[in-house]
Amino acid sequence: MSDDSLLTRIVNLRESQNWSQIKLGKKLNLDKSTMNKIENGTRRVSTDELEKIADIFNVSTDYLLGRENKEYELPESKGQIVANHMGDSVSEDEMEDILDYIEFVKQKRKKK
Repeated sequence: MSDDSLLTRIVNLRESQNWSQIKLGKKLNLDKSTMNKIENGTRRVSTDELEKIADIFNVSTDYLLGRENKEYELPESKGQIVANHMGDSVSEDEMEDILDYIEFVKQKRKKK
């Protein structure tokens, strides 16, 4: 794995969502300075961060690491699942709250 491919893929995925480093950093509980260091290759991505990035963008860690070239999508997006349970529309703020809660539950599970 080359760090360059990992960094390039993180930047490309972030930019494909039109997200700033601040927005992705918030999802990873990292500040803008740390995100900048990651994207510039002056700070390594931890295993936990790599897993979170893969979850956020619905790609495999192998894709991020350059071990495979194909991105994959979940059969049904998280947004579709939430919309099915909450009605036909979910605001971006509501989606952020829901995804934050999902991350909270995942972290709670890891502590068990």
